[in-house]
Amino acid sequence: MHQDIAEVIEQTLKEFCLDFLRNPYLCYTEHGLHALFYARLYIALPPADRYLTLDERQVCVLQKEYPTADALGKPKRQHWDIAVLSNPPRSLPGKQPPYDYMRLAAVVEFGLNAAQDHLEDDIQRLRHPGANVDQGYFVHLYRLTAPKAKCSGRDWSNQSAQICSKEQVADLLAQTPLQTPLQTPLRGYYGIYDAGGKYPNGLWFIAAGSVTQIV
Repeated sequence: MHQDIAEVIEQTLKEFCLDFLRNPYLCYTEHGLHALFYARLYIALPPADRYLTLDERQVCVLQKEYPTADALGKPKRQHWDIAVLSNPPRSLPGKQPPYDYMRLAAVVEFGLNAAQDHLEDDIQRLRHPGANVDQGYFVHLYRLTAPKAKCSGRDWSNQSAQICSKEQVADLLAQTPLQTPLQTPLRGYYGIYDAGGKYPNGLWFIAAGSVTQIV
């Protein structure tokens, strides 16, 4: 992935997560976060980098729900939350049609009030040898309230036993084996907003089993 594009993606991710802490109710669901991040990343990309040409057709480099290259150990192909197509475009040899099997410069997988198995699945798919991804990112966000004080039915109680600590997420990342040395180590953001005050609000960067506080 081109270094300038990588920097745009990481800066946009960081700013997006910080905005979530300031305004946790901008989006009702996780799918809303996908759409909002897509829009912000599109705007952040230099205009010359927003599109590529594939077989004389113009294609946006940003794709939502782009299919995985293969089943990745599941019964059938799945979809990535946000994918950035490699530019110049490349498709997997022997796969047809080419537009359905493009090499991905980056993928971002989101979780909003997601259980541990959701995060485990994201990490395992991003690290699968058939992922066809240059750089993977995961974003794990919590929107919590005190019991019986929910602003939305989508909120979690801050007493929930399903909440993973940032240390648990880092351990999970460290324990999940890198299945091929050609893959770039995953990079992730962990953010928590708790209107009930049990947990400190904050954002952390997680990579290679380490945790770095951003705010």
